[in-house]
Amino acid sequence: MRKQPVSLLFLAMFCALTAEAKDLGSFGDVWPVREQSFLALIKDRLQGLQDNGQLAALQQQFRDRVEAHTLRPVPVEGLATDTQAHTTWYDPTFVVGQTLADAQGHVFARQGDTLNPLDTLALHTTLYFIDGDDARQVAWMKAQTPPTPTYKVILVNGNIKSAADALSERIWFDQQGVLTKKLGIRYIPAMVRQDGKRLKITSAPMKEAR
Repeated sequence: MRKQPVSLLFLAMFCALTAEAKDLGSFGDVWPVREQSFLALIKDRLQGLQDNGQLAALQQQFRDRVEAHTLRPVPVEGLATDTQAHTTWYDPTFVVGQTLADAQGHVFARQGDTLNPLDTLALHTTLYFIDGDDARQVAWMKAQTPPTPTYKVILVNGNIKSAADALSERIWFDQQGVLTKKLGIRYIPAMVRQDGKRLKITSAPMKEAR
């Protein structure tokens, strides 16, 4: 008896199986998939807010919050006024943590060296720290005669624009109290200027401390 090739046997089996297959129909309700995309949902919500006028109101609230935070940053904590003047000193001397070199590879400071920036770079600017919400300190600032060619007014609290208008000066703000903490300032208003190889910090007395 002649054997059939294996491929013909598989073909015969496939034909037999398909011949026995029947269409049993569909059971239960069938619906097409209708899932709204996330972007379409957001678009519909925004359109709804725009139609009823709420979107414009939300946008204005956001602009107001940004402007308010920009003009009035978070106040620096831990500062006070006093009825007496205070004088402290800040020595900027530090120990070099690692050897430093310029772009050409010339070493200008070696690890372990003690350096004072005021030895090579003088501070020709007087720094004033005030609370812009305190009318007494604003009046004190107006009466100042800086001992250096330039000076900067730095707020620790208050509205930057209002202070700039009141003093007719460009105003800075000690964000997160970086400068006051570094210099160890505790009382305001305060004036900081170079005195020899140190910085002299003098706070002015106010009639009533707070």
